Amino acid sequence: MLRLAAADNYIIGIDLGTTNIYGVLADLNASIIHEEKRPTKLEEGFFSIMDQTAEIIDLLSQKTAEKKKRLCGIGMAVAGLINKNRNMVEFSPNFHWQDVDIIGTLGQRFSLPIYFDNVTRVMALGELCYGVGKQYKNFVFINIGYGIGAGIIIDGQPLLGAVGMAGEFGHITVDKDSNTQCDCGNFGCLEALASGQGIARAARNELKKGAQSNLLEMCGGDINKVTAEMVAEAAKKGDSLAWNIFSQAAEYIGLGISALINLFNPEVVVLGGGVIQAGEILFDNVRKTISARALNRSARGVPLLPATFGLKAAAMGAVSLVMNKLLNLELECFLSKEK
Repeated sequence: MLRLAAADNYIIGIDLGTTNIYGVLADLNASIIHEEKRPTKLEEGFFSIMDQTAEIIDLLSQKTAEKKKRLCGIGMAVAGLINKNRNMVEFSPNFHWQDVDIIGTLGQRFSLPIYFDNVTRVMALGELCYGVGKQYKNFVFINIGYGIGAGIIIDGQPLLGAVGMAGEFGHITVDKDSNTQCDCGNFGCLEALASGQGIARAARNELKKGAQSNLLEMCGGDINKVTAEMVAEAAKKGDSLAWNIFSQAAEYIGLGISALINLFNPEVVVLGGGVIQAGEILFDNVRKTISARALNRSARGVPLLPATFGLKAAAMGAVSLVMNKLLNLELECFLSKEK
């Protein structure tokens, strides 16, 4: 019955990113019908970003009307500390937001139910509904992009914490003596040292000190244009500076994941986000660190896998958020029927 209804009902999923706002229109089988993406006007602040988000929702809604389908709701993946009791984003260091009301702002424009949650937990929920959750009920999803976060699934349920702020993996301190300050205000956070922005910043700092690297040619001589993607590409080509920076970041990530494996004893660890597009240069270094640092009996047999939906993981997770919330489906029941 679910499969019969799936083609007639659509959901909008929004990945509210600091670089881009990406939206998908999908049916209940997670098949993408239409996509929209716009660069995020980060410098213009919260209300401008909400205007951009509303425009994308409008465009996706029009596609629903054209196809004469029913739109069930809107799900959103948002970076930041989300208080589930207040239904507010209390703090987002990436967006520089404090106490913003997404539902109150967008709810004035749309009559549809709107649900949002922390981006990494949403990505983990997408895996639970449509990805590794078909095989595993205890796993950790690590999002390594502009920032770093963790979505923790225990016995088929996401770990929320007391008010919904569990999973701030990027803000564990991995180098107490570091001079690198995180957007959260602390020094030596995993996010500051190993996220996409952290990798790019480390490379730029070394180049400004006079280090020689192919990165100078790749960025056209403008050091401020160096990106984590450039660092990964240069590392793959044997550039020593890029290799050292990327390897150090991967080691930090591996140290953090080792701690999560020891704490939660997952069946699998899933990596998502833009930085994992580097491929085996990242995965190999992370695996080596886990092998050296995690308890052998806990880490033994725990695979390290890429996200099922790649760069679309957050948007598809937002779709599954609506599936879980709006349709009141028990995930275990849903997955068993899909099998």
